Amino acid sequence: MSNAHSKAIVYGMPNSDLKTVEINGQEITVHKEVVKPLTQLLGQLDNDGLTTNVVSHWRSFDHQCSIWTAKWQGKRTLLDRNECPLQTEALSNEQKFDALCFWSAIPGLSRHHWGTDFDIFLAKPMAEGYQPQLIPSEFSSEGPAASLEVWLDKHLTDYAFYRPYQDGFSGVSPEPWHISYYPVATEMLKKVEATEVASLIKHSKLPEKNFIVERLERYIADYVEKVAPLP
Repeated sequence: MSNAHSKAIVYGMPNSDLKTVEINGQEITVHKEVVKPLTQLLGQLDNDGLTTNVVSHWRSFDHQCSIWTAKWQGKRTLLDRNECPLQTEALSNEQKFDALCFWSAIPGLSRHHWGTDFDIFLAKPMAEGYQPQLIPSEFSSEGPAASLEVWLDKHLTDYAFYRPYQDGFSGVSPEPWHISYYPVATEMLKKVEATEVASLIKHSKLPEKNFIVERLERYIADYVEKVAPLP
């Protein structure tokens, strides 16, 4: 495999391993090896009366850049670790970086780049006008996705998916909505190289590029490689 193709697969560039398909009326982009298991998973949820939407699927490097930049510049809400909004303009670069890393991935290092990872949420509350915030309290026993949480705990691994961001296992906030097809995602993780990500960042329009690059190796250790053990 060429280095260029490796970058395309791992770092959020369009590539031949991605397929855009329709599942349960939603058009989503996924890794070609994930189409069948994701279809089966969502189909069973539907059969069990828990129709579920994919609210985030494959995400390009440029898309991740737009998310990171908007939060860095205060144009999109940045939360603290207690799910409370921060006043971005009052934060130092270090404080912003730490807050961002808890909720969002540095471009080039998002698992959503791989086509193996998805954010999901119950369709019913969304159809009634609820806008998912994708915060842990939504999946608590009193949250709008409580029934989905119970189902995922019991059945998610039956389809070779798991939740990589769990309390105590990662620097990232627990993300009960984030599911990962681990047979492919595990191999993608092995391909991540700090030098390749640094090159992409340096050629991007991200703010404070050098600041980010200087922290890449620590970030990869704490937020990318440090995930929940496989089931």
